[in-house]
Parts: sequence; C-alpha cells; structure tokens
Amino acid sequence: MNTRNIIILLVLIVLVLGSLVAYLLIKDSGPVLNNNTINQTNNTTNTSPETPRTEESQENMISASEAQKIASNYMASSSNFNNLRAGNPSLKSGVYYVPMITIAEAQHAAGTMVGNVRVDAYSGKVLGIQSWNIDTGESIYE
Repeated sequence: MNTRNIIILLVLIVLVLGSLVAYLLIKDSGPVLNNNTINQTNNTTNTSPETPRTEESQENMISASEAQKIASNYMASSSNFNNLRAGNPSLKSGVYYVPMITIAEAQHAAGTMVGNVRVDAYSGKVLGIQSWNIDTGESIYE
C-alpha cells in the first residue's frame, strides 16, 4: 500500500469512529422528562425511622391495583386533576409510579401521560406528584 491509500484509510476510520461517538452521546443524552419532580405535600408526617426494605418485607406491600385506587382517589380529591385518570402503576424501589393520563383533549391530546402520582408501596401514602412539560421537558411546579 502506498502512503496515499493509508491516509485515506485512516481518515475513513476516524470519520466512522467520530460518527459512532456522536451517535452514542446523542442517544444517552435524550430528554430528561422523568427526572423532574414536583414536591407536593399531602399533610402527612413520617415519625418512624426509615428501615431498609428486604425480600421478606415485600409481602407487606400494597398491590398495584391498590396503588392505582389510592392515586385515583388522590386525583379526585383535587380540582387540579379533574381531566386525569390513573394508569397502570409501575414499581421502582418501593414506590409505585401511577401515570396521570388525560381523559379528554384539552392542553394535551386524550390519552397523554402528563405525570405520575408517587405512592409508597408499603404504607400506601401519596409521596407527591412527578410531572414535566411534555413539549419542552421543563419542570412544572404548581
């Protein structure tokens, strides 16, 4: 191989590697929608120290359907959530995240998830609302 071919080959390798790195950086830096949390209080206090959760204590957890009912009741108790219904909860680290889904088209299309009601999987208490602006990804504080 002559020097010209080696240089062309090196340039191509650098371009491919640069494109791969750029793709991976863009893929990993996607929108940060689910990390913005609104801290709303529900007038409850925790007087007992937090104990570590073990495999044995998981049998004391509320069910997903109970978490969904708690979130639904929480949303029904406030006129701020009258156009929302509770979706299917997901469990993460002892907390149920119950999606808040629009019922009718208003600011967002019907069926759009606009946030989560966070429910403690052990006590059943509402921990607050996790929400974000669907269009911009910015935090919404009410």
